[in-house]
Amino acid sequence: MKTFLLHHTPKSANQDTWTVTFSLPYIATEYAPAGNGVWYVRTWLGADQIKRRLAILFDHPDELGVHELGRADRAATDRLNWLQGRLEDDDEQDGSWHMPRSVWNVLQSAVGTLAR
Repeated sequence: MKTFLLHHTPKSANQDTWTVTFSLPYIATEYAPAGNGVWYVRTWLGADQIKRRLAILFDHPDELGVHELGRADRAATDRLNWLQGRLEDDDEQDGSWHMPRSVWNVLQSAVGTLAR
């Protein structure tokens, strides 16, 4: 599990920052507010994956900064009030299916196609 610092800098006054906040649970297993437009995110995704998933919310790619925290920086985040995200953690297994997420997604898609 990685911890990232996300910083959103709107280029125009018309941009709603609530859309970013609303999207955080879908890219994180846990997230915590750290200020206006600044969040800490714990996720199994990489920085590029986070940027791709949130790209639709921004006019320009440089409006969102994603920085992976080091071990010393992560220790300072323990005091934050972490909220539960909706992104499944690959480390948590249900005991019956042990396969990579991509294989599971393909399997679910195939079963859905067959069910139609």
